[in-house]
Amino acid sequence: MKAMGLGSVVALILCLGSGIQAVTRYQDVMVLGSRSGHTGNHNQIRGWSPGSNSWDEMLYPAWKAGDSRWENCWKGGKVVALLTSNSPALIGSNVTFAVTLQFPRCQRANDDGDIVYDRRCRNDTANYQDQYVYNWTKWVDYCDQGNCSFISKFPDGRPFPQRHDWRRRNFVYVFHTLGQYYQQLGGPWTTLSLNTTNITAGTQMMEVSVYRRGHRRCYPVAKASDIYVVTDEIPFYVNISQKNDRSSSDKIFIKDSPIKFDVQLHDPSHYLDDAVVTFNWSFGDGNGSLISNDPDIKHTYNVLGNYSLKLTVKAAIPGPCNPVTPTPLVPTTHSTSTAHTTSNSTSNGTEFPPADTTFPFTTEGPNLTTYSTLTTTPVPTEAPGCFIYRYGHYETNLTIVDGILDVNIIQMTDVQVSASLAQDSFIDFVVSCQGSLPKDACTVISDYTCMVPQGMVCDKVNASDQCLVTLRRSFAEPGTYCVNITLRDDASVALASTLVSVNGFRPQRNIEAILIPLGLVVIVAAVIGAILFKKYKEYKPIGNAADQHADEGIRVYFNQIKSGLFKENAENDPLLKNKARII
Repeated sequence: MKAMGLGSVVALILCLGSGIQAVTRYQDVMVLGSRSGHTGNHNQIRGWSPGSNSWDEMLYPAWKAGDSRWENCWKGGKVVALLTSNSPALIGSNVTFAVTLQFPRCQRANDDGDIVYDRRCRNDTANYQDQYVYNWTKWVDYCDQGNCSFISKFPDGRPFPQRHDWRRRNFVYVFHTLGQYYQQLGGPWTTLSLNTTNITAGTQMMEVSVYRRGHRRCYPVAKASDIYVVTDEIPFYVNISQKNDRSSSDKIFIKDSPIKFDVQLHDPSHYLDDAVVTFNWSFGDGNGSLISNDPDIKHTYNVLGNYSLKLTVKAAIPGPCNPVTPTPLVPTTHSTSTAHTTSNSTSNGTEFPPADTTFPFTTEGPNLTTYSTLTTTPVPTEAPGCFIYRYGHYETNLTIVDGILDVNIIQMTDVQVSASLAQDSFIDFVVSCQGSLPKDACTVISDYTCMVPQGMVCDKVNASDQCLVTLRRSFAEPGTYCVNITLRDDASVALASTLVSVNGFRPQRNIEAILIPLGLVVIVAAVIGAILFKKYKEYKPIGNAADQHADEGIRVYFNQIKSGLFKENAENDPLLKNKARII
């Protein structure tokens, strides 16, 4: 009996052991999310669950990469999940992840959250019997009748949250990082915000698995992963610019011209909105350092050479104060004020405001004896003046050279050209500049709004002792033009603009514009005159005086028409030559 009992116990233990090994866990399904740039145990992320929890593989099948079932998990093609984040994130801030599903061609999500065929991109050979790829809306009728048979819980068995827009959330997103997971419902895209307070600084991996809801189970449709960075250094970048600088990326700038430094903090979660941020600049030119609360400053280098620019950004972030027990003080007869400060190696500090400690006095007999009574009081968790300090550092090298500082158009002169040789109107522009001598000059001619370029001409500039350049530019038509003139050398480019009104144009075109219409008028008049003359110059019999009088009237009428077409001297009018006749 004892042998049989012992054997049964062993069998039961083996059975239980095999059952435990058969349980699928989150960390088994999502392997990438268990990887981390930091070895060792990870702190618990608020709101997340440990990856050791069981995963219901009957309801949520887990397919590995390369499984043939991935090819048929979606109608009409393959779904791609794009996972992005706004890292790097400062410890204590939030990093946001966004997942976007890209459906096969001619598929899209409608307003109800269903996936439908987009008939606008359908080709002639496509024949879509049903407009829906996946129709979850029809399940609503079943639910209203109490026949909800589709899945309504996550892989760990937790029920779906009750939301008013649950009809449009037909995808299950499971996120996994640092051996912990978070699950939520979403539509064709979703976002997740992760607080980094308990995350170790370094490069981490985020993995997401996407499932579509089904009647009896959920089916995997896509997986994605992305690297994100958590840092204890304030992430920021510095934009360096200068007027007339040809290229800011080469870190070569012009002497005697202000350089603008614009610091942009990378803080998408607004973690530093209530922080006191200071910027400590060292320009490397021997003029000392500059401490400012303004992220935008200007500095001018007056000597040629190479300089090392350094910037330290310091942020004092309001935070909770850790309870501190003050050290007992030596008895004294004076009132004292003491401020306590604690800090750690990561440049985080917790400061407490000054506290006044008063010691009561007691007198006994003729001798004066003083003693102090010190009461230790825990510091509140949220006290004014408690800060967490974070720092950021930036360093780069700058090269300062001579360059063109300014350009001015000091004179514009019309060029007179003989009418026989002129084709266009010419204007000479006299341009002066300050600084180094230019190597080339370019002119861009645009319309009067300076928005539509009409032509560009570039010329080499001959070396000279002074920066004075004369540019002759041609204009084909009259009108108002915007003229932009740029002078350039290896390190700088300077611009000057002006509006110019061109009135003159080719004389030959003026003559043609007059003669061509006049010639047309003469030809038309000649044709009309010939027709009228032919009409009234036909044979007529000799008549009496009345007939002659009528013929004379016709002749006068013809002469009036001819005089209207061909202006002549009034002395040649036939009415003045003919004498009155008596009929």
